[in-house]
Amino acid sequence: MAERRYETLLLVRPDQGESGLKDVLTRVTSLVTDQGGTVSQEQIWGLRDLSYEIDDEKRAYYALVEFRATGPALAEMERNLKLMEPVMRFLSVRQDENAPPARLRVDEVASDETRRREDDERDGSSDERAEESPPSEGGA
Repeated sequence: MAERRYETLLLVRPDQGESGLKDVLTRVTSLVTDQGGTVSQEQIWGLRDLSYEIDDEKRAYYALVEFRATGPALAEMERNLKLMEPVMRFLSVRQDENAPPARLRVDEVASDETRRREDDERDGSSDERAEESPPSEGGA
């Protein structure tokens, strides 16, 4: 069976910490390599807010793993992920053979935080201006 490119996004419980996340990634890497696949990259995106609560958790550690494996190897890895207690959710997607590798998200996360700070500063300064100006009277 032919090897194909895949990427898997993992959400790991926040109480596991960075060390728990690294343990999960080590396990995923060994599952892929034991089945004859190769891991091309791992990215740790860190602790992030969830869009909605999962098992009463509002945050999770995110990680992305890109690898080459056969279909049965992917199925075995996903079966093991379902059984891992620290893993809240995961999603595996097949990539095109000529697709570029995933970019490191650190720049995007940093720019998102910068944009949020700038928006907050802008919103805060407009509130201050509204407090400084006296209320206008309707008769003039």
